[in-house]
Amino acid sequence: MDDYSSLREQIGRDLDTLHRTENPKSIFEIADDYLLGNPNLKRALVEDIIKEEADKRGIAIH
Repeated sequence: MDDYSSLREQIGRDLDTLHRTENPKSIFEIADDYLLGNPNLKRALVEDIIKEEADKRGIAIH
């Protein structure tokens, strides 16, 4: 596992919840939520994790 496994797990859970309760959000909106909570994160890293987790789950994000 990588150093961001807990972030990856949280993003996966959040994507599952969003998929069940809302229309897909943009990747930028989702990333902003994480970056506001932890400004030390890099946007590109968060967006990559979001894309990977969404792809694993077959969730369309834009």
